Amino acid sequence: MTLRQYSTKIVLLFALTAPSAWLLASGDNVSQHSAREQKSSSEELVLRSIMRELDENMREVVEAISRENWERVAEIAPLIADHPEPPFAEKTRILRFVGTDAARFRGYDRQVHEAARDMGEKARQADGQAVIEAFSRVQNHCLACHQEFKEGFRAHFYGK
Repeated sequence: MTLRQYSTKIVLLFALTAPSAWLLASGDNVSQHSAREQKSSSEELVLRSIMRELDENMREVVEAISRENWERVAEIAPLIADHPEPPFAEKTRILRFVGTDAARFRGYDRQVHEAARDMGEKARQADGQAVIEAFSRVQNHCLACHQEFKEGFRAHFYGK
């Protein structure tokens, strides 16, 4: 692959990483939550800091890909695949909020996990094209989740 082809793909990959900073989840059952939960909803969730960390990791992958630093991609991939989870009580609040959409919400996370694992494996093989394809799958799963859940999640947990 020529440098020009890589450059075009890197610009596209960088443009795709912007949505990964968004933290998402939603549901139709906003009015079903207790007053106590509504009061605590203005507090920042641990999940938001996890998403910020994932955003930084995704940006580092873009930089490593642009430098063809497959070793670095292989180091970062598990940080994405095996990212921390929110504390149990917070996870319960989130899953209760997403309600019947919990399987889809978890499915996106599973797909990100699998694609990030694949990205790390391809990076260990120094297969640049396959790394970029796996990164694209990671980003597409992130974007799909964000597009489906972001607005409702932010409205419920942050009043935005």
